[in-house]
Amino acid sequence: MERTQDRTLPIFLTIRSYFSLCLILLISGILLSTHAHANEQVSPCVQYETADQNRVHIAKVDLHCPGIQIIGTPVKQSSQTTSNFAFPNKTTVAINGAFFDEKNKPQGLNVSNGIRWPGSDDTIHHSFLACTIENRCFIEAPNRKTAHNPAWHTVISGWQTLKNGRYICPRGSQKICHSNARGQHPRTAVGLSNNNRYLYLVVVEGRKADFQGYTLNQLARLFKKLDVNNALNLDGGGSSTMIINRTRVNELPSRQFFLERNVANHLGIIDTTPD
Repeated sequence: MERTQDRTLPIFLTIRSYFSLCLILLISGILLSTHAHANEQVSPCVQYETADQNRVHIAKVDLHCPGIQIIGTPVKQSSQTTSNFAFPNKTTVAINGAFFDEKNKPQGLNVSNGIRWPGSDDTIHHSFLACTIENRCFIEAPNRKTAHNPAWHTVISGWQTLKNGRYICPRGSQKICHSNARGQHPRTAVGLSNNNRYLYLVVVEGRKADFQGYTLNQLARLFKKLDVNNALNLDGGGSSTMIINRTRVNELPSRQFFLERNVANHLGIIDTTPD
């Protein structure tokens, strides 16, 4: 619970404290959201670039590099910000992960470091990205329920799939699936190149006065331009966050006062390839 204000304080001190807090949050947000340079090779096997006036953030990961490691959030480290996941794991890139419920449990099938989250199963209403420890990855087709494979080292579930420039809601989905897809929101998504060599991590900003975000068809068309015809929409909105080498590169919605949201799980890339 929030601490109530001391009503014995003079009102001018209360107002002054409020504006001081807002100033601190504003400055902190500016410092934390310092952009990495656009079109930058941030590590030997990870490239970062921006699009749409620096509102779209794209990390391209070469899965053929032996120094690439794909990790998820251990169960005991759930419900934290993407920065707090990225820093101790020394990730080259990190993004927020699956949609989650009111108990901060990620929805769908989720596996971290070869360990399946308790009660975690695939459903026809979710699709997922699954990768082995050798970085052989695939994205599950929509409208399927796939059994867990012990060979999967990392699995992150999403909601709508993005194929050939358009979004797909699972059959029998509630109206909210299409409502979410057609609205402009901040977005987080992953995609695989058509030859399965490159994994793309994408975060779109939004919910700001001058930029609301992307619809899922806009996001799907972005992936198609990247030669990615198979992608997956992850949790978005105020959760959407990308960390590149300890720096958050995306701006957060203004209503969050530049503070990252705690999310259930995350997806991280560690590149130990020698320069």
